[in-house]
Amino acid sequence: MSLLIARVLRWIVQKLGLLLIIIGILVAAAWLNAEWTRLADDKRAIEIKEELLESQQAELRSIQEDIAAKAPHWVQAIRHLETVKEIAQDSRRRANRLKRELEALERQFHWWDSYLRPAKLAELNLARANYAAWEKAARSAERTRDRVAPKVDGSGVPRLFDERNRKVQEIDRFKELIQAERERIAENPTERLVTAVKANLATAALILIGLLLVPLAIKTFFYFVLAPIASRLSPIRIIPNAGAPALPEPRPSGVSVPIEIGPDEELLVQPGFLQSSSLPAKKHTVWFLNARIPIASIASGMFALTGIRPEGTAPTRAVVSSQNDVFGEVGVIEIPAGAAMVVQPRSLAGVVRPVGKSVAITRHWRLASLHAWLTLQLRYLAFHGPCKLILKGCRGVRSEEPQANQPRLINQAATIGFSANLDYRTTRCETFISYVRGQENLFNDLFGGGPGRFVYEEVPSLDGKTGTKGRGMEGMVDAVLKAFGI
Repeated sequence: MSLLIARVLRWIVQKLGLLLIIIGILVAAAWLNAEWTRLADDKRAIEIKEELLESQQAELRSIQEDIAAKAPHWVQAIRHLETVKEIAQDSRRRANRLKRELEALERQFHWWDSYLRPAKLAELNLARANYAAWEKAARSAERTRDRVAPKVDGSGVPRLFDERNRKVQEIDRFKELIQAERERIAENPTERLVTAVKANLATAALILIGLLLVPLAIKTFFYFVLAPIASRLSPIRIIPNAGAPALPEPRPSGVSVPIEIGPDEELLVQPGFLQSSSLPAKKHTVWFLNARIPIASIASGMFALTGIRPEGTAPTRAVVSSQNDVFGEVGVIEIPAGAAMVVQPRSLAGVVRPVGKSVAITRHWRLASLHAWLTLQLRYLAFHGPCKLILKGCRGVRSEEPQANQPRLINQAATIGFSANLDYRTTRCETFISYVRGQENLFNDLFGGGPGRFVYEEVPSLDGKTGTKGRGMEGMVDAVLKAFGI
């Protein structure tokens, strides 16, 4: 009951999380759409102001054209009027000053000054003459100004100049208003975000299309170009040995497998696979599966192993089972003396070896083989007998022996190992659609010749042993491990 409640709660939490994600996406989309609309409205308002500005500028150009058309005929008259205005203004200013000076002298002059102070009388007469002259000049200039001004003003040219000045001021105000609106939009973080999204939307769409199409293009190239090349290559035989002894038929795999350990044998097993063992047995830690390949031992998990061997001459028994993988099963395959099997160490759960002897493992590089480069496996590790390999696999470990002229085909992701004297090559998977959808690997393994056996797990596990399923750093690590036969 508690398990059912836990599953229901987990389902509810997952659905609520999905609901929250959907709500977040909808809210973000609505906000972005509203901001985008507001930004469009602001930009439309600026465009309207710019249209008005263009209209004002067109009117200004029209006024300037009228001025250019009329001004040449009135330039001389306007200049003459301006000169007359300056002369009249200057003459009137001087006449008024002389008038004030004359009035001051008249207030200071008495009748007896004509007899007693002739110089004062002469100064007064001179002031009267100067005033009269400038008053006459001022009146003459003013009459000329009053006669010319109506003719110039009636031409409309001054009005055009005034209208032009007003239009220039209006245009300047429009420009300041538009610039202020643009600065406001540019300084708004929301507007910057929306603008950045809009500016990069096309690039993002191209990247998305590339992410969708480039993998398809690569897979198409691999399937129709590279894979046929690999399929036509001659098979690889890691250790050619026509006289190698046949491997005995292994017993069926299971969730747990009992291992009988003789007095001259020792079991090396990963601690996570040791389910039970007899009490009268010697146990110790073995740091590496083979001290000559420590890196491969560490990378495959075959380090810090538990070593078990009998006490005395009586055999002992241990039960091996996966303690962490509910779908994992283990199987045992015996390699007699003189035989060898290529196995990925990461598929090992343990090894039964002779007491006092290391597990014999040889490394075989195929750097000059195009087949090795196309399958990205450059090195193969061969386990030599006598020994027993305890192999782990998803839903079970199965062994087959190819018959004469009847090679056997197996999904490459499921392959665990094969006899080193078998003919081994890869062939393209049968259907392109299943490969594109990720339901099959590009290559299947094909085994023939012999005598020998190949071993595979019933269902390809999801741990990406081939390096073709992983993503990111995990996929890179898997590919490197595969290249080194681990």
